[in-house]
Amino acid sequence: MKTYLYQLSFKVLGVVVQYRSFTVFFMVLATIVGMDILFHEFVYEHYVVSFQNFFDIKLSSAAELDMGFSPEVWVALLSMVLSTLIIVISIASQSIPKLIDLYMKDYASLLCIWFLILSGLHAVFVKLYAEIGVVRESSRILNLHFFLSLSLIIALPYIFYILKYTKPNNVINKIFTDLLGAIYSFPSSVSHVLMELPKIVEKYQMYLFESMNQLDDLLEYVSFKEPKADILQNMSAALQEYVKVKHAINPLFFEVSPMIRSDISFKTMIGQFKEMERTRTFFEQKCFRLMGNIYIKLLEQGEFDLASLCVSEMCMVGVSAIEADDDELIEVLIIRLNTILRFAIKHGVKNNEARNLYNAAFHYGSFIEHLVMKKKKAQVQKSVSYLRMYGTEIFRHSRVSPAMTFIVDVFAAEIKKLLILVHDQAWDLELQDAVLSELLKIDSPPELNREDLDKGAIINNRVRVLQIGLALFYLKNGVDQFVLRIIKDVLDDLEVLGEEVFVRMITNVSNELKFSGPTFWEDTDRGNLNIYYAPYSSEIDEFNTRIRLQMEAWLLNTFQSKYDLTKVESDVLEQLSLRSKELRISQIVEEVQTFEKSLHQLEKVDRETIPIIESLRKKLKFTSDNPNLKISSTRQIAVGTILIANDSVSNKEQMQGSEIEVKFN
Repeated sequence: MKTYLYQLSFKVLGVVVQYRSFTVFFMVLATIVGMDILFHEFVYEHYVVSFQNFFDIKLSSAAELDMGFSPEVWVALLSMVLSTLIIVISIASQSIPKLIDLYMKDYASLLCIWFLILSGLHAVFVKLYAEIGVVRESSRILNLHFFLSLSLIIALPYIFYILKYTKPNNVINKIFTDLLGAIYSFPSSVSHVLMELPKIVEKYQMYLFESMNQLDDLLEYVSFKEPKADILQNMSAALQEYVKVKHAINPLFFEVSPMIRSDISFKTMIGQFKEMERTRTFFEQKCFRLMGNIYIKLLEQGEFDLASLCVSEMCMVGVSAIEADDDELIEVLIIRLNTILRFAIKHGVKNNEARNLYNAAFHYGSFIEHLVMKKKKAQVQKSVSYLRMYGTEIFRHSRVSPAMTFIVDVFAAEIKKLLILVHDQAWDLELQDAVLSELLKIDSPPELNREDLDKGAIINNRVRVLQIGLALFYLKNGVDQFVLRIIKDVLDDLEVLGEEVFVRMITNVSNELKFSGPTFWEDTDRGNLNIYYAPYSSEIDEFNTRIRLQMEAWLLNTFQSKYDLTKVESDVLEQLSLRSKELRISQIVEEVQTFEKSLHQLEKVDRETIPIIESLRKKLKFTSDNPNLKISSTRQIAVGTILIANDSVSNKEQMQGSEIEVKFN
């Protein structure tokens, strides 16, 4: 019985809402007729006596009042109000297409207009009946003293109300307020019962979609940024409130109705309706699709600040989903944010414009930070892997679109912030290691022109700056295993760059980290924060020591494999390198002059070491096995070596002698 009464009440209410203009008409008509009767029966005589006493006049009969002017006054009043409405609304509706619909649904406007019309008709009827001799004195007094006076008083404020109503911000707030009212009503016990009927569920769903479509349409027509920003914020705010109460709504509400299937936003999602029912995300998917389309349009129009706001508001919905522990919605939002990144990458590469990707990466990173704080470990790993994947793709695009180079650094900086946060949250080292792997994969060893390297070109690999800055953080906090992982990854560049260029790169990075400050010298959309800044510059010397040791070990291992060196031979090479800090090990192995020079720096060579040195000479081909070898000094000269003999004539002159070929060792 209770359910039946709820459903009957809803149907009656639906009829009232659908035909609200007629409903208001009958309400006002009944009010005017009722007031006329009540005034005649209970108020008229007392009012006349009070009126005469107050003004000290003799009012023998209301028939003495002249009503001839009354209809003209009413017509003039109605003409003023209605003409104002027609002009104002017709002009405003050109830029606000939903204004007429909103006006026809506004109860205050309908009440005022019908009161003016029916009060005017009341005066006409009183005048007509007076002409045929039927005089109702109380009706004359009621119309002249009350209805007409009240209408004159409210006419001007009503016009101002309509003028204010046509402002885009007020229209937006009206739609938003009504939408919030509907959302807050869904968890109620009455709505819970009503949602047992599929037709009522479809009406609820339709109202949500219509409200969002209205806001989306308004965004197309308004030209100023402020109302556009209000629309984006209101769409997001409504969705956030919906997420908060979603758990208390009848599960039947989330079934995909025919209205949803026919909506333009879901024309391409025919195969996903079952998934939407399972995850209960049809409304969120609708809103995300609208906001995604808005984002594309804003990019094309060059309104980058509003585009950034659009992504920010989507992330705010994600924060609400995290607070509500709605894992299904979090997964949907991750997909939408990935789609936003795809839009931004396409626009950025086409226009060589990095700004939108910069902002999108920042908001995506902020969303993942909230996931970290709520210990959503699976979603964090997944989101970071997507960031790394898009960062790697942007790294490839940077070859044809130079502006994209900085965005690779931005993605790496976001992952670096997340790694610091997960460490502060004391996550398992295994999970931290998995996230660190994504940071180390985001770039690859740089592709360089060997001729540029020969000319001493300076390598600019900014991701390494961020990775080494993170290594300083781990050094400060005693996480040596992650320091070693970063060092080993950085050493991948050694094979590409060669020892000389690699050492120069590490020196440049160290100097930058040591002397750079926490801010840029310019402002960006995210302020002037320096993403390359590392606060633990005191650990740079320790890091350089560790990377040098690892570099030497890597080179020794490389040369050991290349020249088939034994363990003792490798140890001797390592000893030569350690005692000759100004000489690089690659020089010692590849340049006979450097090899011999390093031997001279040995303080003492025992008998056991001499055969090892001789063996090294043979394997490095610093002996007669290499007849083309040209040297200036050595303890053992290869057969076929060409020597240039110089005879010193005086302290100031030298006389060049002849070339001599070594015939035997």
